[in-house]
Amino acid sequence: MTTNPRSRALNAALTGLATAAYYAVPDVTRSRAARGWLKAACLAAAGAANAVAPANRGGWRELRSTWQDGVAVDGDPGTDGTHRTDGSPAGQGVDGSGVATDDAAPSTKTAIAVGGAVVLAASVALTIAGEKWLFRRAEARAAAGVRFAHTRTGLVLGALSAALALVPEPSERS
Repeated sequence: MTTNPRSRALNAALTGLATAAYYAVPDVTRSRAARGWLKAACLAAAGAANAVAPANRGGWRELRSTWQDGVAVDGDPGTDGTHRTDGSPAGQGVDGSGVATDDAAPSTKTAIAVGGAVVLAASVALTIAGEKWLFRRAEARAAAGVRFAHTRTGLVLGALSAALALVPEPSERS
């Protein structure tokens, strides 16, 4: 799916603006609770704006048609010989035997699940540590008399996220 350059620019602008607003919130209010609510509102606005951006409409249509292909006419998923999204006829496994095929051993599944959980936990921990570091750094700059210390950080991070949003996906590169 190719993306319209205007859609990509709109998505980048919304992403950059939401990122800048998110990081500038501490300059707006000192209340920790208010900061939490304002940051949640920034995240919700960014998610809503990006979900309805024209660049994503084609993806939503594709996802909807894929789901509809996997549902039979009578409303029951995978009945009456309709094809599922994995390409196999309904009521059959991928190998055509009627039994779901799953060659992975339980120990392999467990290792994959544990590995995924570790990666997720490490990602969350690093994100929290980075957010705390950015906040402390901006607070120290504000204490030193720098005006709009959080907003300055937000503008830099907003510009970076907007620039990254302009990078085409690998499937769109020629």
